[in-house]
Amino acid sequence: MSSRVSKLAFIARSAASYAAFAVSVTALGWLALRLEAVPTVQIRPWELESAPLIVVDAGHGGHDGGAVAGGLIEKSLSLTLARQVRDHLQDLGLRVKMTRDSDVFVELEERSKIAADAKAAIFVSLHLNTSDTPSVNGIETYYAEQKSLAARRVVKGTRGRDASEMLARSLQKQACLGSKAEDRGIKAKNYAVVTHTSWPAGLVECGFLTHAEESAKLKRADYQASLTRGIATGVTDFLKTQPAQTAGSLEIPLRIENEEEVKVESKDP
Repeated sequence: MSSRVSKLAFIARSAASYAAFAVSVTALGWLALRLEAVPTVQIRPWELESAPLIVVDAGHGGHDGGAVAGGLIEKSLSLTLARQVRDHLQDLGLRVKMTRDSDVFVELEERSKIAADAKAAIFVSLHLNTSDTPSVNGIETYYAEQKSLAARRVVKGTRGRDASEMLARSLQKQACLGSKAEDRGIKAKNYAVVTHTSWPAGLVECGFLTHAEESAKLKRADYQASLTRGIATGVTDFLKTQPAQTAGSLEIPLRIENEEEVKVESKDP
């Protein structure tokens, strides 16, 4: 075969290959457009009617402003974050109840009662932190060192302190992954709202208002979204480790071997 014929054959093969490639790209483009037209179906591990109910607690409120630093007031920012966590959880197919959805004062005992009356599966409280050392920053999550006597009489899911510790680990992990904030770990402390709850409860300190860079981040909508989406993911990750339960059958009597009441912190952070 002459050199000229070989070149013509090569050109012909190349043209055929490019034509086939163009047809494939066109077909893929058509398929992508068709797929975009198909409604998104979200598959959830629970149905809405029987979905676990999560109580989201915005710290402080009303005359109790909480911490004030970095141009931020804790009661206002905690409510903003709580509303976003609520929205993320609802998008994930969970039922949510807020202890407050406006700038009102709610007693600590009332917050736990709200969750008890609602037969909540999980209680999550959101707060902001401060420090006398301006360089301190990051997220930390608290759970009850020991539940109160009343709370120990009824538990849900995994029992006692272990469940709350598991929840705290999940909240802390996902909050830090979402926000890329410093991970200050989980800590056991008898804050009222987590101690008086029978079910798994965690209190997330979402950052330090006294740290200039972190305070600036907490004002940004994109950072708030990443942080609260992480907290919501922490809730769902924990729920998926728990035995399947149905609404209205979450209460399990618990025999109390130690009748001594625990010492509860006089106020939440």
